[in-house]
Amino acid sequence: MTGDRFGVVPNGKRAELPVFIQFEFKDDRIARERFFFDLSALCAQSGISTDAVRQKLFGDLPSIERP
Repeated sequence: MTGDRFGVVPNGKRAELPVFIQFEFKDDRIARERFFFDLSALCAQSGISTDAVRQKLFGDLPSIERP
C-alpha cells in the first residue's frame, strides 16, 4: 500500500496480516466487494497509534455511560 492512509504517512515498513474479502454477486458478476482486516494489528506493525487512526476516521465518538 502506498500513499496516505487514514491520515498517516507511510513509514516504509512491511506489514503482514490476514484479510477476509467478501464478494456479492448479481447476475453472475461481482456487484460488491468488502475487505476486512484487523486495524489494531496493522497499526501495531506500523508503529502507529490505533487511537490516533480511530480519531482521524471517526472523530470524537460519544462516550458510553456504564452503570
